[in-house]
Amino acid sequence: MASDQEWIKENKHYLLPFLFFFSRIILFLTLVPYGYYGIGDLDVYREWTALPGWPYLDYWVEYPPLFPFLSEILFRVVGEQSFLYDFLMALVLAFAGAVTLFLFQKIASRLYDDRVSQIRSLILFGILVVLPYTWWYADLITLALMMAGIWSILEKKDKFAGLWIGLGMLAKWFPVFLLPALIRQRSLKNIFQLTSIALVVVLIVFAILYVVSPEMTTASLMAQPARSSWQTIWALMDRNLTTGAYLTTEQRLDPVQSTIPTRNPPVVPPLLTLPIFCGIGIILLAQQSQTSDFNYLMNIGVVWILFLLWSPGWSSQWVLYILPLLLLTLPLSTGVLLSLLLVTINLIEFPFLLGRNVPASLWVLVPIRTLMLIIMLILWLMMPKYIPEQFQHTR
Repeated sequence: MASDQEWIKENKHYLLPFLFFFSRIILFLTLVPYGYYGIGDLDVYREWTALPGWPYLDYWVEYPPLFPFLSEILFRVVGEQSFLYDFLMALVLAFAGAVTLFLFQKIASRLYDDRVSQIRSLILFGILVVLPYTWWYADLITLALMMAGIWSILEKKDKFAGLWIGLGMLAKWFPVFLLPALIRQRSLKNIFQLTSIALVVVLIVFAILYVVSPEMTTASLMAQPARSSWQTIWALMDRNLTTGAYLTTEQRLDPVQSTIPTRNPPVVPPLLTLPIFCGIGIILLAQQSQTSDFNYLMNIGVVWILFLLWSPGWSSQWVLYILPLLLLTLPLSTGVLLSLLLVTINLIEFPFLLGRNVPASLWVLVPIRTLMLIIMLILWLMMPKYIPEQFQHTR
């Protein structure tokens, strides 16, 4: 028994990541080709990767370049064999999920004793291992890089943090939220250093792409801002009752198509509300005077929620970015309840109803989700007052 306890102590941070990776491989081997793909974006990734040439050079994509290039490389490595491409993609996403769990455990260990951190990690593992968004979409890659950025910031490894955030922004733009969350948590010098490193990484990559292919690079950058609203309060106002899917694969070969709206125009332009939400965010973050790991994580949550309330669109897989914050910062009962409710609402929305073409359900589900986001925002703003005294400092 003593040897078992010693083994557990030495490997406690690796067990759940390994189990996640192993379970995902078993899932792939047992479900392919019958049900693994579901109705997520795996087929979409493969279809655009099969286009002639390279992303950003010969066709445009609405995502930053890291994942499109990774996808293209995997496709070419396997000789354009779709099945092998799918398997390699499953390995990449499984590894990203394992890294996410590993880093979550490391962060949780900074905040709680071993027993509580293990329970919180086990809950996240239990959710992620069955949540189809973790294998239908590539967001686990961004989440892993985002968690690496958070861990590096907490460890005061600012150069590594800037690098991870920059790489994360090249996967999806969301890791940029780690930077404004530093307000009142770090000195202006530290914030400037972190931001500079992250932006240099991003700008170098985009500068190279722009020099090689200015037309497709510009089209890729303009694609997201030009999208019509979907699955949000703003989308209900615009009468856009649909998901975020909006184009055919062949349209990616034409840069003009990236800026053509496919649905109703916005009643309230996002650029009009952006300064308002940015102003609210600055005011709220500036009021957080306490400096601690808890406060920084809750600041990230505040920035995230403000973005989601402003954003003209919502994709169900974005719940992946919120779950770790809920389970790291809130009381266990509250964090688990909100996590399970948010996951349930999302699965009912997509794929259960929208996947079966029931768009009228958005009139009920979107307000419920929006209310939940507002509740999370209130909790994260109130929680600093109730953090135990031993955590009211930067560790």
